[in-house]
Amino acid sequence: MYRSKIKQWAFVVLACLSLGVFASDQSIDFAAQAKKESAKQALATVTQLSKEIQQLKANVVDLNKDLRLMEEELLFPSSTQASVFVSVDSGEFFTLESIKIKLDGNIIASHLYSDKQRQALARGGIQRLHMTNLNNGLHTLSAFFTGLGPNGRPYKRATELQFTKGKGSQYIELAIVDDYAKQKPVFTIKQW
Repeated sequence: MYRSKIKQWAFVVLACLSLGVFASDQSIDFAAQAKKESAKQALATVTQLSKEIQQLKANVVDLNKDLRLMEEELLFPSSTQASVFVSVDSGEFFTLESIKIKLDGNIIASHLYSDKQRQALARGGIQRLHMTNLNNGLHTLSAFFTGLGPNGRPYKRATELQFTKGKGSQYIELAIVDDYAKQKPVFTIKQW
């Protein structure tokens, strides 16, 4: 009885081998489903980590902004703060190349201008050139402008302002304005 069953199974195995059912080129991958699930889980983890990283970046930017404001308040309290700004009105008669500023005889700032900066100023932009702490009392601010004047000639001008620093913040504007009547630029210092 067992011999007949063994013969039947042997016959089935031989038939399958002849038909190629157990051929070596056909393999069954039992781990394929597990690999797919693992890949899906890894992708979900990477997506979640990417979202968390973007949120952390946004938090760092906000903290940096707050830190900068706190640092500015600490280093430049409003009672002693003095800021110097630059503005240009059209710039037809003068192309600004550089500015140098002296406060009470000491150079406190200088700046060379790029084409983009000149264009921004000509469109009405105002640049904060320098911020410092000043004691109350009399001070002298001198500004030296270098650039190209009418007809593309090198042009250097200076202007000076004596002012009294009182309580609160002090704002000073270095203004370059075109004087159409005289066909030349005018350099002024305004106290706000």
